Amino acid sequence: MAHKITGFLGFMAVFSLLFSGLTVGDKKPVSAPSCSEVIPKVTFCLPYISGASPSPTDACCTGIKTVASLVKAKDDAVLVCNCLKDKLVDLQYEPGLIANLPEKCSVNIKLPAISKDTDCSKAEPPYYMSEPIGY
Repeated sequence: MAHKITGFLGFMAVFSLLFSGLTVGDKKPVSAPSCSEVIPKVTFCLPYISGASPSPTDACCTGIKTVASLVKAKDDAVLVCNCLKDKLVDLQYEPGLIANLPEKCSVNIKLPAISKDTDCSKAEPPYYMSEPIGY
C-alpha cells in the first residue's frame, strides 16, 4: 500500500510540474477549479484516508481549505468530487474518511463518501450565512 501511495504522490508531482505553466492565449483562467489544482492540494490527506493516520495532518486540512475556497457553486463541488473519484480509483482507502475530512478540518463543504460508484451530484458547495439566524 505504501508503494501505491508513493507512486501516486510521484505521479502527482510530475503532473503538477508539467501542467503548472500551461496557459491558453492571453485569457485569464476560468474560475472553476481544475483537477490539476485540486489533486496536489489533497495528496497530504492520503495517510488519513488510507487509515495509516488516525487524523488528518495540518497540511491535509490546509489543502482541503484551499480546495473549499475554489468551490463557488454546485458544479465546482461536483467537479472536485469527480477529480477525487478519478484519481483515487487505484488506491486502497476508506471512502467514508473522505466524507469526514471537512468536519475533521473544520471546513464548510460537503463531500460524499467517494468510491468508484459515487454519485458526485451529491457534493455541495460551501454555504455562507450573510446574516445570523435570529430567534
